[in-house]
Amino acid sequence: MSLGVREQRSRVRSRQRDGRATESAPSSQGLTGQQSAILHSAHALQTLTSRLSEHEWRRRLVHMAPGLLPLVLVNIPHLDPLQWPAKTAIAAVVLVTSFFALTRRAMFARTGELQTGWLSSVISYAAITLGFYLALPSQPELGMAVTMIIAFGDGSATLMGLLTRSRKLPWNDKKSWAGFAAFLLCSIPLATLIYWIESRPGVSLPLALACVAPAAAVAALAESLPMRLNDNLRVGVTAGLTILATHGMFVGW
Repeated sequence: MSLGVREQRSRVRSRQRDGRATESAPSSQGLTGQQSAILHSAHALQTLTSRLSEHEWRRRLVHMAPGLLPLVLVNIPHLDPLQWPAKTAIAAVVLVTSFFALTRRAMFARTGELQTGWLSSVISYAAITLGFYLALPSQPELGMAVTMIIAFGDGSATLMGLLTRSRKLPWNDKKSWAGFAAFLLCSIPLATLIYWIESRPGVSLPLALACVAPAAAVAALAESLPMRLNDNLRVGVTAGLTILATHGMFVGW
């Protein structure tokens, strides 16, 4: 074979290799782009979460933890109305959680927060949630819904208010629209679902929404008001009174 033919074939093979490399480049670039997007998202998430200290994350966790109680209770077979074994178990969980929060105050209380402020926050939370379960054993869905509103409504409002830089509310420059929206978007679906699952006799989902949504909305408004009264107390009382009214109006006693 002549040298010229060999060189020609070599150039053809070289062009073929170059073509294959060019065809594979978009796939490689696409993978690099995906990795870049993932890294960018991870960096953005890290930047967002770093706005809260570990101390504040622990505070959010202990605030939302009681919301797990209704989620567990609806999945455990129990009589309606609640019997003493169930009520004793609920009381034990609430009291142990409250005792832990009080005795480990340094893990959760904010810097400069008075001892009386943390004490009233924990006691009011426990008293409202436990009071509904014990006082209305025939309607445990009410206590569950109120617990979800305090735990995830109030909890998410504070969380989003601290994490995001949103416009302030016209009536309270210490609260934001992001927090107000998070309160509604988290509490209404969760509390409605729990109310609907637990209701005996059963109610339709729209009826459950009619009973729960006004309570969550009124509680969100109460949480956003510029008042010195403890948030847990404001949210719990307004949510409880409203759901008592809507339950009696739409479902009856």
